[in-house]
Amino acid sequence: MAWFIVACLIALTITLIVIQLAISRSVMRMIENAPPLNPGEFGSDPRAKELSFRTDDGMELQACHFRHEDRVSRGLILFCHELGGNRWSAMSYCEGLFEAGFEILAFDFRNHGTSDRQAGYQPLHWLTEFELIDVRGALKLIQQREELSHQPLGVFGISRGGVSALAATAESNDVECVACDGAYSTRSMMSLFSQRWVSLLVPQWMSGWIPAWHIEVSLFGGRIYSEFRRKCRYVHLEQYLPALRDRPVLLISGAQDNYVRPGIAKLLQKGIGEDTVDLWVVPKARHNGARQTDQEGYDQRLTEFFGTLVPVQFADSTDKSTPVSEALT
Repeated sequence: MAWFIVACLIALTITLIVIQLAISRSVMRMIENAPPLNPGEFGSDPRAKELSFRTDDGMELQACHFRHEDRVSRGLILFCHELGGNRWSAMSYCEGLFEAGFEILAFDFRNHGTSDRQAGYQPLHWLTEFELIDVRGALKLIQQREELSHQPLGVFGISRGGVSALAATAESNDVECVACDGAYSTRSMMSLFSQRWVSLLVPQWMSGWIPAWHIEVSLFGGRIYSEFRRKCRYVHLEQYLPALRDRPVLLISGAQDNYVRPGIAKLLQKGIGEDTVDLWVVPKARHNGARQTDQEGYDQRLTEFFGTLVPVQFADSTDKSTPVSEALT
């Protein structure tokens, strides 16, 4: 009898493992099912000077610098575009900042625009180590170029670009402040997706029987399997958030955003520190659509936020190449 009980337990264990693997594979498909985002088409802008730089892993990325030739810059804003976008989408979000006197540096993430393509890698809406490496490369470019390095620096990102902006800012002492529109954390978004996914896989009356720990285990297994399959590593923003508590952070969320709901932005705010983060939920705005909904308010909010950057003073207002500190030495 004892051997029979042991055999039943082994069979049950194997069955549960097989079921869990099947669930993890299903979760993996959910993870890799990118939402139908439409960033739009953006062509080149003659106002910008084109640049390029190499990342630490050897990818050549294309960038552009919107520079004021007739006025002193109030600061440099590094722009990180959304999934499927490119560097030329910057001015659809940053036009107000540029008009207010800020300079904009934008770049194409790998596998976007005219930047290098990484063989075997298909970008998704989840931030990976590769996008973070790209932002680090852009920050290094800023430090290496004289016309960029002397300016006070802020970072602004859209959707997945906002996730990379927050993580890169947390790592860098050179960035003074960061703003994001439609940003999210991987774990919180996956948990939200799993709730929707479960409702499609099992009857509603049964979904209440599935414990939260089982969903989290399934998500963990799905992430690991997806990372192995895609040969990448997902970046979990939660571990970076505490490092942002000593810097100004602006989070923008659309009240009608069905993809990144305002509750996700509130979780980011809580992870950083509710007293140090400015959260603006834009009425009637959908995902990445806040400026389209309220252009005047959007531009004003960003200008006021990045206005905390200390402008560089020059010895001669007509010559922006030499700061006062260098002219006096």
